[in-house]
Amino acid sequence: MRLFISGSGTGVGKTFFSALLAKHLHGQGMDVSYIKPVQTGYPADDDAAFVKSFSGIKKAKTLFTAEPPLAPCLCFDRFPFEEAAAAVKADDSEIVIVEGAGGIAVPLDYIRMTWEIPKECGLEVIIVIPDRLGCVNEAVLNYSFLMEKGVRFNGFAMNRHFSAAESDSKNSGIIERIIPASIAYFF
Repeated sequence: MRLFISGSGTGVGKTFFSALLAKHLHGQGMDVSYIKPVQTGYPADDDAAFVKSFSGIKKAKTLFTAEPPLAPCLCFDRFPFEEAAAAVKADDSEIVIVEGAGGIAVPLDYIRMTWEIPKECGLEVIIVIPDRLGCVNEAVLNYSFLMEKGVRFNGFAMNRHFSAAESDSKNSGIIERIIPASIAYFF
């Protein structure tokens, strides 16, 4: 299984979900690796170190880093897309979890966008969405974008830690009616 974890935006729980998923699959005896193609805000923000520590997996790495916590396009004149894609494709672990930076349409530079990594590498995308007001819109937009780009969609991971009102608990039902069988995970 080869997965790409993205989010409906920044700060929605992509890294925590990646760590939970890696821990679960590793706990079942599977060979799991984690790759972060680009990490900004590094070294203060080190998602690979967190996932490795939390999940107990042995293979977790970040490919390219930048210290400012900015969109990659503001840190790289030309993001090394081919090298990142080659590293993802070369990983022969039983389960490969690749986590993007920000959302699926984040520009890596002014030529390439995040969605091109899972497309190029044949990864199935899981979109992490927060269970809060507005998440139905975010889910539909992300799903529609992936379909338009021809990127394989695995499902949504709904982060229930954002639920603040009773109406939020109804979001998953609304999303499932619009995009059937799309919520694959809750955390």
